[in-house]
Amino acid sequence: MRHLFFSISLSVFIIGCGGNGGSGGEKSPILSTSSSSSLISGSSGDSSFTQSSLSISSFSSNNSSTINSSFSSALSSSQSSLSDAIPFTFTSSGFVSGGKIPLQYSCFGGELSPQLQWDISSSEIKSFVLIMEDYDAIALVGYPYVHWNIYNIPADTRTIAEGATLRAMPGGSVEGVNDDGVPKYSGPCPPEGTGTHRYFFALYALNKESLPVNTSRPMRRNDFETQYASAIIQKAEITGSYLYK
Repeated sequence: MRHLFFSISLSVFIIGCGGNGGSGGEKSPILSTSSSSSLISGSSGDSSFTQSSLSISSFSSNNSSTINSSFSSALSSSQSSLSDAIPFTFTSSGFVSGGKIPLQYSCFGGELSPQLQWDISSSEIKSFVLIMEDYDAIALVGYPYVHWNIYNIPADTRTIAEGATLRAMPGGSVEGVNDDGVPKYSGPCPPEGTGTHRYFFALYALNKESLPVNTSRPMRRNDFETQYASAIIQKAEITGSYLYK
């Protein structure tokens, strides 16, 4: 979401809540740390990651308890069917996971989509899906703000080049519409005065080769995990932060 959109959204939000507005976020950054993750339990991610197993259940933010509860409830029934034994590393050459996202990947710079790479080995994998969200936008607009989503990434793909959005995506993959209303990458673009925003990049290995892509609205991560729980083999996540200056 851009600044004007945020201004309008914030006004509507304040009116709808009887004047009790909150500080929140807009877009979220990605990180570049190798992170190995077992299948997520449905809660949002933690802002401090290491290169070991990721913990998604301790994310702390405005309305985080509500979001975490919603995630856990939606996915608890499907967790038992998800594999936690397949190593899955996910990194970016542009970021250190848990760190700051550079200017060139934001709306204030060139808004290049970041380089991403991963490693996983399983004959069950038929495709990958990527979803990037800003959870600090919840306080402003009431939901995680989707910055990028990519579907039907071929099973043999292990990297997405820097700046690939709209021009050099892996063959066969499809960029879904984001919350800016466009089918492309939208970089971190938090409104002034809303503090640091955290951006979560979730990569899913699926046992389905092709998924239908809704071009009218973005797919949020909790909705995706609920709808396609039986197709998710494994998940990895990296995160980054961005502060308006």
